Amino acid sequence: MNLLKLQILVLIEKLKKVTDVARELDMKQPTVTFHMKSLEEDLGVALFEAKRGRILLTEAGKALYPYAVKMTAMAAEARKAVQDYTDLNKGHLHIGADSMMGTYILPPLVSGFCSQYPGIQIELSIKPTRRIRELLLGQEIDLAFYYSGHSSTDTVKALTEETIIKEDIAVIFSETHAFAGLKSLTQQLIAQQFFVQHGEGSFMMEYARSYAAACNIHLWERAVSDSPEIIKSIVQSGDFISIFPVSGIQQELATAALKSLPLPGQAEPAVLGVLAYAEDQPRSPLREQFKQYVRQFVTNDSTNKGHSHQIT
Repeated sequence: MNLLKLQILVLIEKLKKVTDVARELDMKQPTVTFHMKSLEEDLGVALFEAKRGRILLTEAGKALYPYAVKMTAMAAEARKAVQDYTDLNKGHLHIGADSMMGTYILPPLVSGFCSQYPGIQIELSIKPTRRIRELLLGQEIDLAFYYSGHSSTDTVKALTEETIIKEDIAVIFSETHAFAGLKSLTQQLIAQQFFVQHGEGSFMMEYARSYAAACNIHLWERAVSDSPEIIKSIVQSGDFISIFPVSGIQQELATAALKSLPLPGQAEPAVLGVLAYAEDQPRSPLREQFKQYVRQFVTNDSTNKGHSHQIT
């Protein structure tokens, strides 16, 4: 077996056509077919079968597929590491983040790093917290940023999490909402309001529901959105409330587009924003440099602003 043959098997599973695989690899179709047959000869078993104009993996091919994915990914990682050692100003970094960190914490980090290393390309994927962890464990992304709790029940031992921000959770509402005239809230008051819930698989949804269960209240979830900006827009309509990390509402509070009060009964601080990476991921100078940049950026930000950004 060689890497090219394994890469062809992976692409066959994805594209289902030899012509498309050949186009993807910039090869001639007979060359792709030759390598497919050669791989079958190497292993002494049929790996591919034609059905209704498509090429599918046999049961043996499906058994080989996850190993082929890992081996080709490791090879790509090795090539990238060598390139990074040659010149740190050339390289590609794939970062995953949940919607909160990706919208409100990550943009200045990405902008500053790209300004410092203008040859670097950063790809940013925004997905629910649970999915971001899965991508990181599968080494499909280089680094991840997401919110977590102090004692998260789904913390994965294979991941290292560095706390870069500690935050309180606020209840947000419009200036026309009944809460606008209050100085504090109770859990019972929160349970009486229309609530905009955060998207499925997000830490903020898990936090909201865990909080409600701990307080023995029921959240009146009338709307759900994966987008934090849409959540804020719904709340601005005046009929809804939601919860938010304080860093995500600074602009709206400054312009009076939203108002907020502390979520009653929360721990102090309530949530942790983390930088995460897989412990067994091969070392990459570019990834290490970005991690170091984040640590320095957050330290400087904490010093300049005097609020709760801290490195642990």
